[in-house]
Amino acid sequence: MNSSSIVTLDIGGTTINAGRFQNGIIEEFKVRSFAAHENEAAILAFIVECIDSVKKANTIAIAIGVPCILDVAQGVVFDAINIPAWQNYHLKAALSTHYHCDIYLNNDVNCFVAGEYAFGGAQSYQDVVGICLGTGFGTGYILNKQLYAGQNCCAGEVGGISYLDGTIDDYCSGQFFTDHYQMTGAELAQLAEQNEVKAIKAFEEFGEHLAQAISMILFVLNPQVIVLGGSVAKSYHLFIDALWRALAKFPYQRVINNLTIVKSDLENAALLGAAHLYLNSKT
Repeated sequence: MNSSSIVTLDIGGTTINAGRFQNGIIEEFKVRSFAAHENEAAILAFIVECIDSVKKANTIAIAIGVPCILDVAQGVVFDAINIPAWQNYHLKAALSTHYHCDIYLNNDVNCFVAGEYAFGGAQSYQDVVGICLGTGFGTGYILNKQLYAGQNCCAGEVGGISYLDGTIDDYCSGQFFTDHYQMTGAELAQLAEQNEVKAIKAFEEFGEHLAQAISMILFVLNPQVIVLGGSVAKSYHLFIDALWRALAKFPYQRVINNLTIVKSDLENAALLGAAHLYLNSKT
């Protein structure tokens, strides 16, 4: 395997990260803006372009994390909220017409948590929840050292749960800042670093909402560690104190006392996880 490489993709609602995995590392990657509302043909052409930008002659497989539920065995993606053209799309079959190699698909946050478990800060744990705070709120689960995805690769779609006047997605992702403060999380983070009161308050509110989402997960699962990733997690230091203060109200104090929450420090966790899951699928 050392002489072979795997192309890995992390497809998000606004970007695609394409990398090449070899010898246990991502040796090259490229992040590109993604026009997710294009039609099927345009999206496929762009994905092929992303793959070709990192693919080498020694590439034996393409492993992709997609932001939706899917049939992993058949490579069909369903109900992609941020990619309207992908409601029942045979992505694996479409890519197989371009490439004569293995094509492997899994959910993007499943790939993220698998990467953290195999290569990152969750390596010493057996029960892990990965949460991606980005365009939406996504979770992935490692339970008893195994990825748990559910029958339809749908386990972890907590973002769709009703909360206040919307859903968890509305309050525990980047949408919260644009909807309630008319600024991006990155813009507000800059202001918070300058001690702007309104910006500091925005992240405190975000931490309180995130605590409610995490509480829902804790009522169902009892993980040892929660790893936070995604673009909003870059501002972890601005909301983590408010998060823990709100979690102190959780009714089972022992659960909170034994819980670890960390920010992902692993570059390209989802790319690494996609390669890891592909390799595991072959054993």
